[in-house]
Amino acid sequence: MREFKELGYDRWREERGYGVRWLVESLFSAVKRTFGESVGATSFLGQVVEAKLKFWAYAWMVHLANSLVGRAPGIKV
Repeated sequence: MREFKELGYDRWREERGYGVRWLVESLFSAVKRTFGESVGATSFLGQVVEAKLKFWAYAWMVHLANSLVGRAPGIKV
């Protein structure tokens, strides 16, 4: 609290990275809506690989969409 008062809200927020969680949450939400919440792999390594592939595929889909129709506002991948 002392640091917050000394720095002020804007500088404290910037130094601590406060308020960026929603960016990550929105990306996770978009990937889950596109591919579902579950993975089919049974081993931990397989689950990690499958999750990485889902994020890679989502990023590739956004890239293709942006290159075909232009950059969508608010979507950064």
